[in-house]
Amino acid sequence: MTATATGITPARDHATPLSSRITESLAGTYRSIPVLITLVVIWAIFYSQNTAYLSFNNITNLTLQIVTTAILALGVVFVLLVGEIDLSSAALSGVCATVAANLSVNHGWPLAAGLALGILVGLVVVLVEAQIIIFGVPSLIVTLGGMVILQGLLLVVLPNTFTVSVGGTSFAKIASTHVPTGASFAIAFLGWVAYCWSRLRHQRVRHGSGSHLTTAVLVPSAIAAVVIFGVVAVLSHGQGLPLPVLILTAMLLAGSYATRQTRYGAHLYAVGGNREAAQRAGIPVARMVTYSFLVLGLCAAVAGIVDASRLLGVSNSSGSGPLMLNAIAAAVVGGTSLFGGRGSIWAALLGALVIGSINNGVQLLGLSTEVQNFATGAVLILAVSIDVVITRGSFRPNRR
Repeated sequence: MTATATGITPARDHATPLSSRITESLAGTYRSIPVLITLVVIWAIFYSQNTAYLSFNNITNLTLQIVTTAILALGVVFVLLVGEIDLSSAALSGVCATVAANLSVNHGWPLAAGLALGILVGLVVVLVEAQIIIFGVPSLIVTLGGMVILQGLLLVVLPNTFTVSVGGTSFAKIASTHVPTGASFAIAFLGWVAYCWSRLRHQRVRHGSGSHLTTAVLVPSAIAAVVIFGVVAVLSHGQGLPLPVLILTAMLLAGSYATRQTRYGAHLYAVGGNREAAQRAGIPVARMVTYSFLVLGLCAAVAGIVDASRLLGVSNSSGSGPLMLNAIAAAVVGGTSLFGGRGSIWAALLGALVIGSINNGVQLLGLSTEVQNFATGAVLILAVSIDVVITRGSFRPNRR
């Protein structure tokens, strides 16, 4: 009887090649390290060209610029984790924002009611798409067709002027509101306490109260304190913490908890890792795919609303342009696998920072759009190449 059959785990082969050990590390705990290194390199390059790049004002501008992309990328991460893809969420964000803005501004609806209906539209659209995908049609085709349909629907829900201005209305305050500095630090403290409690709870469940307390709880909590309070100090330097940043943070925390601390999260990764095995294990695969698309629908609606509030209106170009490409690129660059079952919610933020930092630096230096496209495309190809290496488990190409 083999060791596997008796339940005895074979000892690790110490002769494992270094390349294999590196790819194993990148697939797990250290997946974000290449992204962080890339981000530091990008910042260093642009800072060397213009010292204003890392100023308080530009960092705040960069953060506000990436909020829409990061929120949409968050929804894309959920879909990628189950092994699917979506090309329609950017167009959907434009439709949802237009519905909410049109009802709130032109038809006199209360802001909350208009926002609720806009979000409901997003959920209904992705629910329909998810059912078609579950039926057996590839998600690439379903969402590509959905994107074209939504572009036409946007023209239907727009008024005859093909634009809705929200300037001076309560809708515009979504992006222009700032949380006072004192309240921002209080919220940051509560978030840090919640993080420490989560780490401590996770440590006790897995290892008890043994010797891992320092490395598993104290050190990460100290690092989190520096990062959280440092970010709040920088972003609150002027008028206070922008409300869109707070919305993005709340969504990231909720998504992180759902994927790391709940049964839903475990099922999500299981479906993306091996759908047939998950089905045999009794995991409701169809339901998990539907849930992932519903999360994407919510994120698309919120992203569109925040973007419309920041731009003070919607038009027939809402949800178009590079938004969809940037959202997918952010999710992949941040470390989410295109093959499903591997990635982190925080990949949406890290990837959006990388893509946004390139765009912001190009604009600050007055460079051409071609440079921005070249840099973004190169970073995306590099990220997918790293993902392929990790999936294959080796730096060597497959032998044909």
